[in-house]
Amino acid sequence: MNRSGAVLVLAAACAAAAVRGARADEIAVYRAEGAEPGLFDQYDNDGYSLAVARARDGALQLSVRVSGSALASRAPYPPSPTARDATLPPAPDRDAWAAALAGDAKTEADAVERILEGLAGSVRYDADRSRRQDPASVFASRRAHCVGFAELAVDLLRRVGLTARTVQGVLRTGSDAEGYDSHIGGVYHRWIEVYYADRGFVFSDPSASINHVDARYIPFGRRELERPRGLTLTSVETSGTLDYPLLRLPQATLRVRPVVP
Repeated sequence: MNRSGAVLVLAAACAAAAVRGARADEIAVYRAEGAEPGLFDQYDNDGYSLAVARARDGALQLSVRVSGSALASRAPYPPSPTARDATLPPAPDRDAWAAALAGDAKTEADAVERILEGLAGSVRYDADRSRRQDPASVFASRRAHCVGFAELAVDLLRRVGLTARTVQGVLRTGSDAEGYDSHIGGVYHRWIEVYYADRGFVFSDPSASINHVDARYIPFGRRELERPRGLTLTSVETSGTLDYPLLRLPQATLRVRPVVP
């Protein structure tokens, strides 16, 4: 299916989801042991909340709630003012690609969706940890693992005037996932959040989802240069399932949070 066909199918699915109204939230509770101070902290953005409480035995209870409702953003694109991020290194090729992907988007949500869709459809997942993950290298090779996807996504979004940053944390997965760590019941992962002028920051995972992440994602409260030592995570309870449309691309399948019409 070409992009125009995919967009029409997704638009219809998103519109139907929005008409159905808010769905049940997705909730997960985890127990964290061995977490250093500040590793996890209260974390809130549009559609996602992480609450942290300490149990009597010193362990942490991590309570995640993900909203099942649509993204209520109508922030216009391009943002105003559209000052270029002065910290970005010169890269005319990535400037041109980001602008072409955003195209004639009229809202920030549409621009974000177009850029993340274009990235996911052009870059292949590659588990090779020796491969460089900086934006220039990923753009040239079109291969990356989660770090490279997040770094290039943020780079492209910032080149068209949108504010974005990477997020580090844990993604709970099955034991067959590449990089699986039995102590945390998942993998150490990197994803992103994008700032909307009328909603604040919103999570996305450039290789899996747009404008949300589910309750398997647990962000760290600080940047970690090394993987935390001695950390264990166990699931206490889960409930609810997000009912968001799927966008199927040749190289990836993305779950897309609808936007309120």
